[in-house]
Amino acid sequence: MQKNGRPRLTAKETKAIVDALEKAILDHGKWLSNWHRSLMCNLPLPDDVRVDNAWKISKFGKWYYKQKTPILKEHPFFISIDESNRELHRLARGLAVKIKNGAHITQKDYNQFLEKEVILSGILIKLRDEFHQALFSFDSLTRVLNRQAFLRILAQEYARASRLQKPCCIAMVDLDHFKVVNDAHGHQAGDKTLHTVAQYFTSNLRPYDSMCRYGGEEFLICLPFTPLNLAKNILIRLQKGLAALSIKIPSRKSIKITASFGLVTTDPAVTMINTITRADSAMYAAKHGGGNQVVIWGDKA
Repeated sequence: MQKNGRPRLTAKETKAIVDALEKAILDHGKWLSNWHRSLMCNLPLPDDVRVDNAWKISKFGKWYYKQKTPILKEHPFFISIDESNRELHRLARGLAVKIKNGAHITQKDYNQFLEKEVILSGILIKLRDEFHQALFSFDSLTRVLNRQAFLRILAQEYARASRLQKPCCIAMVDLDHFKVVNDAHGHQAGDKTLHTVAQYFTSNLRPYDSMCRYGGEEFLICLPFTPLNLAKNILIRLQKGLAALSIKIPSRKSIKITASFGLVTTDPAVTMINTITRADSAMYAAKHGGGNQVVIWGDKA
């Protein structure tokens, strides 16, 4: 966990949360259907309705109270589910006791139960939809953030660095001679290369760094709370590691690729867009200097 926030979810992690929420909603729906079927058909109510800890032993409850994904577990919507789930099961148990004792269930009794269920289902759906919407923040090929989503994050990091007077660095990255990969091996090989490079970068950046596919074979990286010298060392490590990486392409061959990195530190007096332009200029200087290197804006390749 970073000291200035939490690590961001990857596309894979986000999809896993969406899938888990979909299943949780389905399990809750099945529980509700069984409950109504028991009421309508005068069937015995299941144990996960009648016992004191029903809220915890239902299939949905077991998933909820054993949840270990921090970014989901700490979400305000997720936290609010606890009260609604407990209260819903308390009301369900109260109705079950009335049924067992042959008492009449009033419209008020049922409405209280139904209102609490609507609240719980509403929270679950909102939570699922929020994470589902987050999936649209990722580039479909590389599974890293897309440009639009990243620029929103970058604006926040830019403002925070300025407010706290902390260093923040931005790097533009362009794959060297990428057209040759497409021309020599086909576009499927090019797609596999882009995906592999993106995953290599994200796996070797720090949890609180962020990156997007800026366009084509270009990536933009943000290194928050990082002085220029440290940022350069991080990028050199990425540059050398990428150059040594063997990328398996659909033809079962392995290819090598390098990248040019342009690095700049943010300046409160310079707009975010102009800072990106500076990183882009430094990247082109690295490329014109032969590629496979890191150039700081203002330096010569």
